[in-house]
Amino acid sequence: MNRSDIFEKLANLEANINQINSDMGNLKNLTVEVIEENVALQIENENLKTLIDKEEKPKAVENGKKIPKKQPLRSKDNLAMLYKEGFHICNGELFGKHRKGDDCLFCLEVLSE
Repeated sequence: MNRSDIFEKLANLEANINQINSDMGNLKNLTVEVIEENVALQIENENLKTLIDKEEKPKAVENGKKIPKKQPLRSKDNLAMLYKEGFHICNGELFGKHRKGDDCLFCLEVLSE
């Protein structure tokens, strides 16, 4: 194998690695967007459930039925608000520290649970 073949293979390998890095960055951004949308939809779903429960409670009282009172999860809303304000909410030493504008997949995982 001569030198030009080696350099050509190295150049091809470097181009492939750069493409993989670019693809990974794009995939990470898409993943963050999907997780953020999922968290927002989960919070909206909880809020809608709370609203429905409030509307159904007077109807159930009128019909003489007792429905157990369901408390909404406000802690998740608070965590989502803190994350949106730029703070880490993931478990570990980063909890409560500023994210400096970067998304954190661990924080997003906490919100998606």
